[in-house]
Amino acid sequence: MSEPRAISLSADRWLTDSRVYNLIWMGRWLERAENIARAANAAALKARQSDDADGRLSEELREVAATLGVPLPDDSLAASEIILRNSASSIMQSLAKARLNATQVAPVELIRPISEMILDMEECDPALLRSSEQVIEITSRVIDGMADINATIEDAWFGGESLTEEEVYRRFVQQ
Repeated sequence: MSEPRAISLSADRWLTDSRVYNLIWMGRWLERAENIARAANAAALKARQSDDADGRLSEELREVAATLGVPLPDDSLAASEIILRNSASSIMQSLAKARLNATQVAPVELIRPISEMILDMEECDPALLRSSEQVIEITSRVIDGMADINATIEDAWFGGESLTEEEVYRRFVQQ
């Protein structure tokens, strides 16, 4: 069996393909969670402007679901599927998958806020997601949480400074 390919920083420090894979997928899942939250938030804000805000919410979110490729049964609550339930394309699942990848490569300072967002969403009652105000509230919390996560990544890994390519590798390697 061949050894995994790796980038050698020194004799005892390696950035393996699996670490790079986890970093890439962590970022992709975090980005997906934020994009879904922003799309659902925009749909809820648009619905709130109509005379029948809560009736319009379902229509707007079904369009978001179609864009995401999330199949919705006719009797399902679109907000609940997009935010909490869909096993492939919900904010909750995207965050859970990001956390799984983060546990392989990220410092606890990053894993903690992802976990806190997941716990916050677990406390959300799916029945309340019939209201555009409730959808705006939860998606706004996710968007704010993502801003905190991005700041954590910037502070913990990059420190707001310009780094050489070698230093970027060095910061991603766990000792």
